[in-house]
Amino acid sequence: MYYFGLITFLSIFAWQPVSAGINTDKMVMNHNQKIKRLMRKNKSLLGKIELLEQQQKISTGKIKELFNLITYQKFSTTIGKTTLRVREYDQKAKRIYTQARSLLVTDQYDQAIKLFKQYLATYPNNNYTSDVQYWLAKSYLAKDNFYNARNAFVAFQKQNPLHYKFSNSLFELARVYIELNQQDKARSLLNTMLVKFPSHKIINRAKQLLSKIIISKPKINK
Repeated sequence: MYYFGLITFLSIFAWQPVSAGINTDKMVMNHNQKIKRLMRKNKSLLGKIELLEQQQKISTGKIKELFNLITYQKFSTTIGKTTLRVREYDQKAKRIYTQARSLLVTDQYDQAIKLFKQYLATYPNNNYTSDVQYWLAKSYLAKDNFYNARNAFVAFQKQNPLHYKFSNSLFELARVYIELNQQDKARSLLNTMLVKFPSHKIINRAKQLLSKIIISKPKINK
């Protein structure tokens, strides 16, 4: 009886580690399966995240394109309005210039001067500004207003050294200086014209005017 009890006890004791080992293996297997399932879910989630990121990039790109389109449309509208204003501005300036030139040609000098001065005050940097400066000086000269003609020609020459009327202005200003009894300045301008513009269409008139200044130069008594 004693031996039977001992054997039974040992049998139970011996059986327990085997049962415990089997449960542990199952737990490990279950755990590994869970890990695998989690890894598959994680991989699936990563794929979804990448897809969402791509969609977000596409959406961001579309938003930028829409924003650029709206900006371009606003910019185009602004440019269009600005271009229209500039065109209207230039047309008004041209009308005043054309009218003033017509008045000058028909010997209406006071009206011409008034419009030329109005142009310079209103459109100081327009396409015809340099031309207006020259014709204003010519208008003063036509009226024998030599002081204003001198000032206008000098201003024109300082601001427009490459203007196509610059050479003419040298001759015209020389005439003004002669009227103001400033022959030395007139002689200097005419000599400059002879050197820089020897083929000018009025070069012979410049030579004749210069010869008159030299002849009329008072002699210095020694």
